[in-house]
Amino acid sequence: MTATRETAAARSSVLKRGGFAVAAGVLAAGLGFGAAPAFAADGAANVTGASLSWQLNDESGGGAYFGGCNFLSAGAAGNSGSSRLWTESDGFYKSSDGDVTITKPDSAGTQVAPTWSTKCQNAAGGAVSPAAGSTTANRVNLANGTGTVDVDADTGSIAWDGSFTIVFYGGLTYWTVSDLHLDVENGEGTLRGTASGYGADMYDTSKWVELAPATIDLATFSGVDLAPAGVTINPDYAGVEVSVSGTPQVKTGATFGSFPQSFVTFNELTGQSSYWYSSGGAADPKKPAKPISVGYTIEDPETPVAGGAGDIDVTLPEVTPPIEEPSGEFGWAWASNDVVDLGTAAQVGDTFVANGSLNNVLVTDTRKGGASPYTWSLSGASSDFTSSTGSFSGSYLGWTPSVVDTASTTVTAGAAVASSATGGAGLATSSVLATSTTASSATLGAGLELVVPTTTASGDYRATLTVTAIS
Repeated sequence: MTATRETAAARSSVLKRGGFAVAAGVLAAGLGFGAAPAFAADGAANVTGASLSWQLNDESGGGAYFGGCNFLSAGAAGNSGSSRLWTESDGFYKSSDGDVTITKPDSAGTQVAPTWSTKCQNAAGGAVSPAAGSTTANRVNLANGTGTVDVDADTGSIAWDGSFTIVFYGGLTYWTVSDLHLDVENGEGTLRGTASGYGADMYDTSKWVELAPATIDLATFSGVDLAPAGVTINPDYAGVEVSVSGTPQVKTGATFGSFPQSFVTFNELTGQSSYWYSSGGAADPKKPAKPISVGYTIEDPETPVAGGAGDIDVTLPEVTPPIEEPSGEFGWAWASNDVVDLGTAAQVGDTFVANGSLNNVLVTDTRKGGASPYTWSLSGASSDFTSSTGSFSGSYLGWTPSVVDTASTTVTAGAAVASSATGGAGLATSSVLATSTTASSATLGAGLELVVPTTTASGDYRATLTVTAIS
């Protein structure tokens, strides 16, 4: 059973190196008992923590004939003012923005966050080319979606906050998708989003106009079998016909197909339309839509049990000895309310790294008797780091938990969690600090490591790490 209580107010600590600053917040703590499940109408169950991961297609990570490559960027990019190549100093390119991250596979197949300097490299570290089969395979990942799912009916609706930007030819043309919404009914459905961006023309680089936002279909699909933990969706593409005003669609051959009509129509304004349907070019094999992976956690409501009207049943058991009532208490506190200071961030390659230590956590567990043995678990999660100049995800913070002191052999430190910048999951989602399989007191600690890309905007950043106890 869980709940949280705040025991410390957030304060800032500044880590500076040159013109860049990172702040670690004082930690907020939680201890809890009991939380009721949520209910959903119409037989559907509520889902929380939904994730979505999508490569779109090979072309959205392929090499370009000008500008290096096509790529995905987290968040809504700013206005470049004209059809031109992006530069690192623009600050448009981001691999993380709120609940949205961009990753791509490394040589071991592990999803890692690209940087400005690696965004056009394939898994082996080489530059991608326009040739078929050459792609960075970068993908957009969305977290913390909410909605409802009826697994038996293959019906559901999930929404995500956040935005990502699709950039072609190094920035000559780009547009943004926001507020994705997945709707499935009887196995058929649509992934929609709000499209915005700038009108451009590859044959007339003087054209640059801000486009009115429009709701478009990003993918349509059928034959979806919703499972309790998630689903892999294969979008419609092969054989899909569209009407276009520019380069005509080629409706023959193995790569004949298209993204949805509204998707292509919007991109007739951005100058990208022919990159999303078969047009007879050498890049046609890179255009088909890739599978969409969706994960979620279904909350289990308590189901009422029907009985006969007015019936009352009772069984009297044999007399048993009285049960010993438990005594003692469980609780925890910070050893110090001092601000966690990660020191001065240092540049390591294309990242900045700062290290420090979590204030020790003192667990007191004197429970005995009753339904022993007693167990407990402490976990922690970080908010986004924010400043007056920008923000970045708490996933860039990692930790290595440790048991500093205990008289018990049943207390175990949680597994180390690496920063998402180095291929780990980071602390944007809850991770275990320590557990015990019996009533045991202990002192817990953790080494902290913050790794952020050098493209992160300079400023004084602050975050809050929330620790929750389950007992």
